[in-house]
Amino acid sequence: MKQTETLIGVCAVGLLLLPAIIQGQGAAKQPTRVQASVGDVTDNPSSGSFSSECKVEVKFTGDAAADAATVRRVRVTEAVDEVGRDLKSKDGRENSSGFFSSGRSSGALKTEIKLKNPSRNATVIKLLKGEAELFNPTEANGGILRIKNVLSHPADPIRNPALAKYGIEILYLTKESYEAKKKEIDAQQKANPAGNQLGAAFGELFKGMFSGMMSDSKDSIQMYVKDSDKRVIELEFQDAQGQPLKTGSRMTSGEFHRTDLKASPPADTQLVIQLAVPEAIKTCTFELHDIPLP
Repeated sequence: MKQTETLIGVCAVGLLLLPAIIQGQGAAKQPTRVQASVGDVTDNPSSGSFSSECKVEVKFTGDAAADAATVRRVRVTEAVDEVGRDLKSKDGRENSSGFFSSGRSSGALKTEIKLKNPSRNATVIKLLKGEAELFNPTEANGGILRIKNVLSHPADPIRNPALAKYGIEILYLTKESYEAKKKEIDAQQKANPAGNQLGAAFGELFKGMFSGMMSDSKDSIQMYVKDSDKRVIELEFQDAQGQPLKTGSRMTSGEFHRTDLKASPPADTQLVIQLAVPEAIKTCTFELHDIPLP
């Protein structure tokens, strides 16, 4: 069901979440306005089913939304139906980041918010209120990282200060390099169990659990991405001139990601990472009323 009513939210740089500090620095910059409206609403009634939930599509427009590429995360602060039922999820947070990040539809930036099921006697969600992180990555603000010649060191961690700062580990993997590294770690483990730092650093990666996922196709790029805070929004592969490689399907299973290409990647392929650093994020508040339920 569509909701046409548009209400005004307020958008401010993430640092404005620390009002005590800002007030001590003098006059703060006026927050940017953002419009929020409702798209599709679906409600799967609670009947003990794993998928029981209510989903509300929220669209953002205005200058702040126009500049953003995705909605990284939404935190619901209030959500109630007309009979007063609290609809917030357990932690009040909906993660929209990563390789299935929120995007655009008909020019509007959108995200899907998952709530508890409303009362069966309710006809509207009386109030939906929260904060959305709008992600606007550039190389200048640190939201875009370029890793040149990413295929030249398979099974070795990518060394980059920004990735290290946020505890992110990324490796390019081939079937051959994976099996070779696994044998190396197994040998180290046998020789010196207490000193096997490499094996400990990558946990289960080289203990066999990824073996069945490894493809020997020359037209695929396989990556291991350990990112506990879900700051990696997107991975893109380009040639040395910055032209995106033509891709087919993508497969993601936990920390393992495979991108199938239309042709074998060139040796000088570069990896472009969209990274959710604070400088690339604006936090916006939104408030919506009387959302009709299907």
